[in-house]
Amino acid sequence: MNIHLIPDETLDEELYTRVLSLLQAVPGVNKFYPTGRGRLILPDDMQEEQEFPDKDSFEKQQVYYSIPPQSMIEQNESSRRTWRFPHTRKAMRWRDLFSNVEEFRVEYGVPEQEFALLLTPTANLKNWFALLDEAKPFNGFIHTDEWEHYIPCDPAFPIAFEVVALSLQKYIFESYSQIRERTHTQSIGCVSDLCMQKNEIILKMRTADVCSDCMKRLEESLSLPEIHHALAVMESLRVKMLFAQNFRQSSPPSKIQIRRNGRIYLSDYSNLEIKMPTLEKALYILFLRHPEGIYISSLNEHRQELYDIYSRLSNRGLMEDMRKRIDEMTNVLRDQASVKISRIKKAFTDALGNALAEHYIIQGENAERKSIKLNRNLVENLVKQD
Repeated sequence: MNIHLIPDETLDEELYTRVLSLLQAVPGVNKFYPTGRGRLILPDDMQEEQEFPDKDSFEKQQVYYSIPPQSMIEQNESSRRTWRFPHTRKAMRWRDLFSNVEEFRVEYGVPEQEFALLLTPTANLKNWFALLDEAKPFNGFIHTDEWEHYIPCDPAFPIAFEVVALSLQKYIFESYSQIRERTHTQSIGCVSDLCMQKNEIILKMRTADVCSDCMKRLEESLSLPEIHHALAVMESLRVKMLFAQNFRQSSPPSKIQIRRNGRIYLSDYSNLEIKMPTLEKALYILFLRHPEGIYISSLNEHRQELYDIYSRLSNRGLMEDMRKRIDEMTNVLRDQASVKISRIKKAFTDALGNALAEHYIIQGENAERKSIKLNRNLVENLVKQD
């Protein structure tokens, strides 16, 4: 499957980048494409003011917006949006959303048999999470706003999940009538759960599964590599969401595995991958090799070791360029190492949450040795020293 993600002009650019990054994090046959600088502008005259005078009117829609379970509220109280009524938002009809997606497809030359999915903060009048066009089922939309009211994590997770779920549903259902007949109105944790109450997306994402009946329909239209890759992406999102929601913060630290290609995995956390650029990986491996810690001011003394690590991780570029990058990073006057360490910390905290990330990040007071707390018995396949 080839899936093109179309950003609404009003969509937060960082959110769009996070969604794309999550989808592209798992290698496989399905491809998720950005649209470059192309952004879709939804005409103002197609948008209507949708007003809800009180909480009851807001919740009593065809697909309900409802308050999350009490446990979700408690976990997300600090970040959850405060809803005040009357509440007004912009919304559009399905057919207008689909017509704009089709126009974008034609303008940017998206092939007919590839998905064009609009990510938009603008709601739809019938209040669905996401939907494909019955007439042109490779066109669709996903609503990107208001997620913080239902699920206590970065909205990039449920949005990315819906991208995969919507793509699979194209091969499970052939019409709206089949959606009404075959979707699971009682959520069972399948990709085909209707989620009549939006908080039911939590169950759907925590299982990231496809029931046997839906799997049979998928196997009639998609190859096994396409299905397996889609499921692997959903599983990756499920695991990352659980950590982000702090459901696993009491877990013991996982083994960390650094493979020959430099990719970093936490093997006890469903092989969760920690993604970062090659230079940051080289610096991180250096600190893993030195449990006693390293002064930032003395990083230049480890340049040769960094050259060695970086050259093993990177098969691109000339050694002269690699040396230049490392020389710049180890120059104490430029403070690039501190920037790299902050990015490494963000990679782990984004994936694990603050508590679990403490085992893996490079930390230490200013002017003191910085080190990684992790027990080195949990480090596997570290890039070897000669």
